[in-house]
Amino acid sequence: MAGRDSEVSSTESSTSFNSTNYNTLLHAFQETHEEANKLALSNSRLKGMNNWLENRINQLEDELLKAKHDFENLEKQLNSAHSSKLNSSKPV
Repeated sequence: MAGRDSEVSSTESSTSFNSTNYNTLLHAFQETHEEANKLALSNSRLKGMNNWLENRINQLEDELLKAKHDFENLEKQLNSAHSSKLNSSKPV
């Protein structure tokens, strides 16, 4: 009988140990899962912001090119007007 009692207590202690390990692992998994969900939400939000910023950069680059083109045209007009004024004021 003594041998059987030690088998039962050994099985009970093994079951108790496995239950403790399971609960510890379950708790760790739940914490990890919760953190992963928070990171996924944050990542999604940041991706959206990144896309918005990339689009805004493209818009600003287009505006800059248009402003440069307008400036070049104004500069040509100014130079042309200045040349015309100089040519018309020269004595013949």
